[in-house]
Amino acid sequence: MVADLAKGDFEDLQAEGLKPTLEDFDRLNQLALRLEDGAETTPANHPRIGWAGDVPFHEPTAAALMWLHDYAERASRDEETQQCCFFFACAHAKDPSVFEGLENPKQIGKAVKAWLRKTPCTVREMARACHYAVWGFADAVPAVTPMKMEHLRRSGKTAAVQNIERLEKIMGAAAGLTGMSYLDLLSRTPSRLNAMVVSAQIEAGATVSRDMAKAQVDYTCTLDEIRNRLLKERGDGK
Repeated sequence: MVADLAKGDFEDLQAEGLKPTLEDFDRLNQLALRLEDGAETTPANHPRIGWAGDVPFHEPTAAALMWLHDYAERASRDEETQQCCFFFACAHAKDPSVFEGLENPKQIGKAVKAWLRKTPCTVREMARACHYAVWGFADAVPAVTPMKMEHLRRSGKTAAVQNIERLEKIMGAAAGLTGMSYLDLLSRTPSRLNAMVVSAQIEAGATVSRDMAKAQVDYTCTLDEIRNRLLKERGDGK
């Protein structure tokens, strides 16, 4: 599907004498489709599943993300081990009880290795399945906005820490609006939790525009980033 917004901006860049690539268009188009679709038509109600043969890998839930951040990432600095922990988290994302007790490096290493030994998949198959489960086909990365860069600088926190804090805030809002238990919330994906909050706010008559505003900012900043790069390539930029 081609978004009219991305098509128009791509043609405008060409009209300026710039030479945007097909990769530039694909990135803009994915972000434009997110903007045009809006929060209510995202895959939030249908968490993604990537398949490696007959083995399902799920879109990370709140429980999986919290376990990765709080324990798995600290278990080892080895990139291969962290990747295996990520595969493990996606494979068990729908069952928060699996992560209970897996807190120290020895426990985590033992559980992940035992799972790997009985999983009939190659690393490449698992990586491909998890990539789809996390990103879907729309994996365009928006440009980092100046406001976000300044916010990170002032807070002194990493993006990962801020993402976990935002997840906890969404979980709190979802609990208050839906009455769901904490354990039930852990089995939901962040996109699903956000959709639940948005739906509840709409039903209550509230004006919801934060997600759409963010999508607009992501698109605009990405377009500016691409245009500035093309200007530099042509020799017009600083």
